[in-house]
Amino acid sequence: MSYLRKEIYIVLLLITLYACNINEPNKNNYELNHIPQSIALEQVSTKGIFVLNQQELAPDSNGIIAEIKLELPQFAKGIYYRPFSAKLAAGNRVEPLWFSQISELGAYERKKPRMDDNTSLGAFMMLKKDNGQYLALLPLVSNRVGNTFSIRDNNIHLTVATYGTRTEDVAVPLLSYAQSENPYEAARMVWEQAIQIDEIKGNINWRENKIYPEPYKYLGWCSWEHYKKNINEENMLDAIKEMKSSEIPFRWALIDDGYLDAKKSQLLSFGLDKKKFPNGWEPIISQKDEKIKWMGVWCNFNGYWSGISPEHTMSNLSDYLTLRNKNAKGEKYMPIISSEAANAFYNEMTATMKGNGFDMIKVDFQSDNFRYNTGSKNAILGVHYNNTALEENCKAKGLHLLNCIAQQNFNVFNHRYSALIRGSIDYKTTKDRLDLTLVQNFTNAFWLGHTHWLDQDMFFANHAASARLMAVSRAISGGPIYLSDDPQNIDDAVLKPLTYKDGRILGTLAPGVPLPESMMQDPFFEGKAFRVIAPLENNSAVIMAVNLSQNNNDVSTSISIKDYPFAAAMMQPYEGLWNIPKEGILIYDHYAGTASILNNEHHFKLESRKERLFQLSPIQQGWSVIGRADKYLSAATFKMLEIDADSIKIKLLEDGPIMLWTENKEPFSDNFEFSKLENGLWRGELSNSNKNKEYTIVRK
Repeated sequence: MSYLRKEIYIVLLLITLYACNINEPNKNNYELNHIPQSIALEQVSTKGIFVLNQQELAPDSNGIIAEIKLELPQFAKGIYYRPFSAKLAAGNRVEPLWFSQISELGAYERKKPRMDDNTSLGAFMMLKKDNGQYLALLPLVSNRVGNTFSIRDNNIHLTVATYGTRTEDVAVPLLSYAQSENPYEAARMVWEQAIQIDEIKGNINWRENKIYPEPYKYLGWCSWEHYKKNINEENMLDAIKEMKSSEIPFRWALIDDGYLDAKKSQLLSFGLDKKKFPNGWEPIISQKDEKIKWMGVWCNFNGYWSGISPEHTMSNLSDYLTLRNKNAKGEKYMPIISSEAANAFYNEMTATMKGNGFDMIKVDFQSDNFRYNTGSKNAILGVHYNNTALEENCKAKGLHLLNCIAQQNFNVFNHRYSALIRGSIDYKTTKDRLDLTLVQNFTNAFWLGHTHWLDQDMFFANHAASARLMAVSRAISGGPIYLSDDPQNIDDAVLKPLTYKDGRILGTLAPGVPLPESMMQDPFFEGKAFRVIAPLENNSAVIMAVNLSQNNNDVSTSISIKDYPFAAAMMQPYEGLWNIPKEGILIYDHYAGTASILNNEHHFKLESRKERLFQLSPIQQGWSVIGRADKYLSAATFKMLEIDADSIKIKLLEDGPIMLWTENKEPFSDNFEFSKLENGLWRGELSNSNKNKEYTIVRK
């Protein structure tokens, strides 16, 4: 950089800092002494956080402290994550809108398969700048102040709010930003900064530092989509008994909504509707055995759909609940905004469910909590206390927590222990909903996958048109897999490749996410395939490509050797993208059962709503082991113990047929009968099992 250009750059940076009332940067933090009218992002450093120094902050009548305009750099394309519903359960409706200029967001209108046209409460944003760098922007949430994006006057604003009435005297971390030529690294860095800042530290954590709940490592079942609220003792017992006698390796069952002691959609107690369950939970819980080892139950974060009834019977909570919406229709009780009240309420919820014998708890409608607290002294503080109390109580009682309808930033920033979060709106079998949820789940993994594994919701194995796509997408997600079919006569064709015989799910090493070009293109309207990638054991990668184009035309796409490094993008701890192996990569087409060396690109076509599944495996010493080809995630089925030019030694996690590739030689083993396929590919049928499942294969 020339001396003159350095001078110009310094002047521009100083102007930017002065315009925002910013002190000198401290450890990449830009400290603002006063609420600025705008924040300029054109000349900022590689990464940093904008922080408003401690001062008195008074919310307006809507609980909003400020609307700060963001001055964005020049960019070629952007993605803006918004809840597509402004009010109803906004938290499991967060999805990206693709745009080339902000005016497109300002004029946004619903277009199928998308739902609603809301653009407020934005949770995350990324820009691909004109210079090719990716700029990630994450609005931050501390204990007392929540920040989100909003679109107004064809500009993006940062909405700073408590949604309460009380003036707060606090410092406020506003916005974390980071830029990199690697989009996943940019997203990771904004979280890294958020996790470290004092006002947020301890409220959130990396995915790798959380415990993945043991039950969700196995295939399960949930009552919701098949039964909805029409559950009772008889049909739940019938369903569980059917699962216990089924050859499908179900290991857990979750009883969803429809059982609670409630009146007019308001909670009376955490007990049961005695008409539906006259004998309590004991007949259900007593069905637990070695097959159905765990049982779970649904709860509503706010008590029930319309909160806690003024007629509630939980006298032990009377001192901890307060009336909301006074003098208004639909008044309800909610916990007082205090840690003591929150702990009392969520202790009641969790102690009741644990005492009844449940192992798992799915807590829904978390993202509505700030609205239920609106009008209190500080709604965001209420969310903090409530989420913290739920997490602490689940941890103390050993209840495995699944967060549902919780994608709102206000909740996400208070998930300190829980590892699972729903990735999308509820699964349905209609084309539009299938398209929407598929894209939502994987694009949300791009920003939420740093702190959570994503739950893609239950699905129907008997819905032939979409069952395989739903099964494969869940396999690549790395999250839970569970059904909601009537347990009688379930078609297990798409299920067998998901699990081992004991129901344990073959998993990925990190959440599946879109490849870079899929992150930056609209899969519905740009006529391109939607491609996602995830890392597997043995330095292998799995890629799914699907055609979701709304014009129903075929699309042409490809798998490139340059895709392989991105398999490591979401690995934790993050050690950088993978290097392409010196000997190259073998691409295995799972559905076709064929393989070839991936020299540059592998081209193919996709029909409308059809997917293809590929595995990229490294070639080493003239070998490439695919693994068990009867499983979607073949490379997850074995561990490579030894390898040289003449032999390999592998350990299978469960015995079965294997697929491998060798260069110009024939494989031989005392344990497998190998048959030759094409292009150096061999299939080995197990003929002699070893107790330790360790097998040596040599080349003749």
